[in-house]
Amino acid sequence: MADVSERTLQVSMLVAFASGVLLGWQANQLRRRNLDWRKQRLQDKLTTTQKKLDLA
Repeated sequence: MADVSERTLQVSMLVAFASGVLLGWQANQLRRRNLDWRKQRLQDKLTTTQKKLDLA
């Protein structure tokens, strides 16, 4: 097995942590956008249904 220096290990751990944070942040952004889209779609459906009920 190759001998890994302390510095290389620290840098690789830092890079792994930073990429994890970045990916988590991006995933949360996508999740938020999806939830906002679903909320808006349901609001629109509710509005059209209420209009149909008012006309009936």
